[in-house]
Amino acid sequence: MTVRGRLYNSCVRSSMLHGGETWPVRKENEVALLQAEMRMVRWMCGVNLQFQVKVERENERIGLDDVISVLQ
Repeated sequence: MTVRGRLYNSCVRSSMLHGGETWPVRKENEVALLQAEMRMVRWMCGVNLQFQVKVERENERIGLDDVISVLQ
């Protein structure tokens, strides 16, 4: 899982946040990024919404920081 986390962090997240330094960070942008990341992390870990596992727990498991703190 840590290898998946590193791969996600280097490829997917960097693509998602490309040019983020120039964005005016609004609440709807933060929510959209957070929702997209939650979907991708759940898919990557093989967790369905039925399991009701918190994304924070999965982020800790694969070694990711919160996308909002990375953006800011």
